[in-house]
Amino acid sequence: MERYTTEHLFHQWYEHWHRYFWVLPLIKDLQLADLACGEGYGAALLAQHAKHVTALDIDAATIQKAQQKYPQDNIRFVCADVLNTGLAANQLDCITSFETLEHLAEHEALLFEFKRLLKQDGVLIISTPDTDVYNPEDKHNHHHVKELDRVEFQGLLSRHFAHSALFGQQLQLASVIKPIDNQAESVTLQAKWVQQGKEFTAHKDITKPQYLLAIATDCEQNLEKFKHLGGSCFNDSENSLYKHHEQQLQRLQSVDKRMPELEQQVQRQATIINHLKARLGL
Repeated sequence: MERYTTEHLFHQWYEHWHRYFWVLPLIKDLQLADLACGEGYGAALLAQHAKHVTALDIDAATIQKAQQKYPQDNIRFVCADVLNTGLAANQLDCITSFETLEHLAEHEALLFEFKRLLKQDGVLIISTPDTDVYNPEDKHNHHHVKELDRVEFQGLLSRHFAHSALFGQQLQLASVIKPIDNQAESVTLQAKWVQQGKEFTAHKDITKPQYLLAIATDCEQNLEKFKHLGGSCFNDSENSLYKHHEQQLQRLQSVDKRMPELEQQVQRQATIINHLKARLGL
């Protein structure tokens, strides 16, 4: 089973944590469920803001570990099938379910269950890889049962919810300029994309996001509120991924520098071997 754990660093760390941090501003005091919660790290983060979080996963051992690791009063961990949760209907203000859809073939049944659990004005926040970008050369992830492209994902949501908004997530390398004499928690950033040719030309972001995130609801007012989440930039204070990238580049450059020397050593050894073979009549 494909499952992210917090011990996994680098690109997965950024992608998985970012989704949960992204929704935090709008879940304060909500009744929430994180369905297919995995080891529970996201549910624990959501519980710092939500009124109560029900965290559900099909794997009993994973749920048991989550209960031990995150013993918060406002989290309930449940072992159940996400297609048949057994939870009470019409009780949830919000459902989060990240990277769940592609592991199941029964997409319609999954959305029916989500809809059953939500209040009339409830909101679903869901993510899945865009198969056109995630598998550009049909390099299928064997853990994934059924992936969707953007059009298919939007179509699925529209069959179950009156309103939806789509977002894209992609890991990108960027240079950041920010004020350092203002220690405000949040800083407004301008995003610039350029293409380098003979001259730099600025243009809109034309990159294709690897992951699709959607907000879906029957309540237009709630959609507008959640749409204010907008774009989001996420990083760790240690800039770990970039540092790892630089370390690997330095290692490869060091290997490249040694290659000519090693090739000469191999050639000298081959000459010696051939000389010895000749003397031995081999």
